[in-house]
Amino acid sequence: MARSIINIVNISKRFVHKVLLDNVNLLIEEKSKIGMIGRNGAGKTTLLKILMGLEEPDDGEIIFSDDVRIGYLRQQGDFDESEKVIDYLTRVTSKESWKCSKIASRFGIDHIKINYNLGSLSSGYRMRVKLAEMMLYEPNFLILDEPSNFLDLNTLIDLENFLMDYNGGFLIVSHDREFLKTTCEKTIEMENGKITYFPGNIEDYFEYKEEKEYTIKKYNKNVEERKAHLERFVERFRYKATKAKAVQSRIKQIEKLKTIEITHPAKNVRIKLPEVPEKKGFALISDDLAVGYGEKIVAESGRIEIARGSRVAVLGQNGEGKTTFLRTIAGRLEPVSGSYNYSYGIKIAYFGEDTYKNVTSNDTVLSYLKKNAKQGLLTQELLTLLGSFLFSGEDVNKDVKVLSGGEMARLSLLAAITQCADVLILDEPTNHLDFETVEALASSLRDYGGTIFFTSHDRTFASMLADTIIEVKDKKLSLYSGDYEAYVYRVRIEALEEEEKELEYQEKNSVKESSNNTEEKNNSNYEERKKIRSKLSKCESMLKKHEKQIEDYKKEEADILKFFETSSSYDDEKSKRLLEVKRLIEETENEWLLVNEEIDSIKAML
Repeated sequence: MARSIINIVNISKRFVHKVLLDNVNLLIEEKSKIGMIGRNGAGKTTLLKILMGLEEPDDGEIIFSDDVRIGYLRQQGDFDESEKVIDYLTRVTSKESWKCSKIASRFGIDHIKINYNLGSLSSGYRMRVKLAEMMLYEPNFLILDEPSNFLDLNTLIDLENFLMDYNGGFLIVSHDREFLKTTCEKTIEMENGKITYFPGNIEDYFEYKEEKEYTIKKYNKNVEERKAHLERFVERFRYKATKAKAVQSRIKQIEKLKTIEITHPAKNVRIKLPEVPEKKGFALISDDLAVGYGEKIVAESGRIEIARGSRVAVLGQNGEGKTTFLRTIAGRLEPVSGSYNYSYGIKIAYFGEDTYKNVTSNDTVLSYLKKNAKQGLLTQELLTLLGSFLFSGEDVNKDVKVLSGGEMARLSLLAAITQCADVLILDEPTNHLDFETVEALASSLRDYGGTIFFTSHDRTFASMLADTIIEVKDKKLSLYSGDYEAYVYRVRIEALEEEEKELEYQEKNSVKESSNNTEEKNNSNYEERKKIRSKLSKCESMLKKHEKQIEDYKKEEADILKFFETSSSYDDEKSKRLLEVKRLIEETENEWLLVNEEIDSIKAML
């Protein structure tokens, strides 16, 4: 039986009149790998802060085992821009340089980059330094709050690989469904200050939740039908003396019949965006475009042509120039050199961090949206959209100036989308949205009549939406020939190859730690086989992941087909999803074949 290391006992926390945590209880066992989900404002971050000792609860306590060592990812580092990475890590952790180098290499900081000055690193690599720092404190339980919001795809994949091999436990808050599915074995949902614990991964939890809700609804329907039947009897015979005893019996039965409240309903969010007319021809043509600041070039391209109606994902590591490119083609930055041109008369709408930070409007949420949205949209239409973006009830009458950063981001995103522009440019639109809203937004944007350029760390969103990829890498902007899934697969393989190269370098240059090593360990063939076995293990894990995805997609396909067999009406959303699921099955099966071939090649080397 697993040993518990953290016991959360009757924790409550209030903020003004809002209850964030309401008598929360949870027992966390050692090596538990838990994903926590819930809508914005549900209390997830508050619970994490209490766990880390950064906030005090109003009531209750948290009991830690004597040997628990919690590590959490700091978003701010005590960085000296002129300090080398290796010097920073040895200074703040007091660990030997060889150990710092070894841990840093797990996060893609090789023997070259570890000697770079911190000031020369991109934001993506600075985050890798913080990950290495966290692990050098040798924690046995990690707390990660929305890591995918500030980690680029490459770093996130490195973190995934690390967590899959990690011998300790962790609690992760994330809206990245793919990240949680890959790393977590248990699920917690927080809603209305309460938590629901489920001993399975997020996909199993959602399936359980839907089945439970279906069962409760069916039960409630039977209860209501039974009550109606009894009430009809009571009304019919209420005033007949001969039936008085039977009537009283029926009244007591009615009083005992209770429906079950669905406390955590499965969300079925749909976002119906205003129509944007589709147009033919090209949307954007760039010639020898160089983007940057002043005379400093961040990234440059040759000729790039984008057709109207494309959904273009701009991908690459943090700090490579994704945002700079988007701000340039949005007209917010001047090109360093070269040019870009849109078709004549094209209207552009842009969403990015600079559109919602430091807003000083005196409007309410609704009046702000009315001012920014396309003229002619009905108030009810805007209210429905606000509800889909998590503004409900009196929220629409809030003053914009009192909104949180996340609320302002959601409102600004909706304001950009409802401009109904020919070209929509979105820089990280999903950071402040929950699962259901992310997927509903991606689904609705697929039907958007205009062209979309976007960056997103959310793989579900990018996979659902992207049909074209511009990659920003090594200061170059270029069209990537494959689809999004192929891009992610390539990044995974590159991460494995880089890790192996660095391992090989460190082994060749390491000092012999002990003269008592066995003869086999001193044999270079053994070391080579060890690396090959490590690569094989990771590929086999990837293969199992693809097999699970194929199984899930085929089950969903079967469910949709069953719906069409038994339903007398046509459902456009289900029809579109069926086509999407068929595409995902084909793509995932192709990836499975590629990984399987890789495994065969590796096995031949052993």
